[in-house]
Amino acid sequence: MKASKLRNITAVLAKVMEIILWVAVVFVTIGAIAIFALRDKVSEEYFETNSFTATNFNGLDFELNASNFAPAMVGILVSAAILAVLMAFMFRYVNQIFNKTNTSSPFADANVVLVKRIGYIAIAIPVVKLIANIILGFIADNLSLGFEFSEVLFGLIVLCLSQYFAYGATLEKDVDGLL
Repeated sequence: MKASKLRNITAVLAKVMEIILWVAVVFVTIGAIAIFALRDKVSEEYFETNSFTATNFNGLDFELNASNFAPAMVGILVSAAILAVLMAFMFRYVNQIFNKTNTSSPFADANVVLVKRIGYIAIAIPVVKLIANIILGFIADNLSLGFEFSEVLFGLIVLCLSQYFAYGATLEKDVDGLL
């Protein structure tokens, strides 16, 4: 397939987003380790005079105190790192798809696999958020469950598109066999 500027720009933007997310994973992981390692010092320093609230992945606030600060913050940061890893892989696959379509057919078997992976990741993201909210709810004694069905719908649509890509790949092989 002939290269296009839009595909090239999209591939570059996807690669930039992937790199940003990997850097975020590193910093979030360092933050989680630092908070866990210094939990007593942080609790002693900040909770003598201050009160804090944090927000879970549903947007609901919960109170942080000396006893739940370290587990809650580590839980939030680990969840954020997992979500960033999933999104980094999603952008990586988008980049690979657009780079491959500049040199070969969009219906290549490799693209079908990549589109399926994007669909699975899109479904995994709200599941990770739900699990993180359940864990944070138990840590903070403020259980609130919420689920983004639109994110799951996006994943299902991408999985459906992967089936169309697979069908297109089959048709392309049949046509190539006739020539």
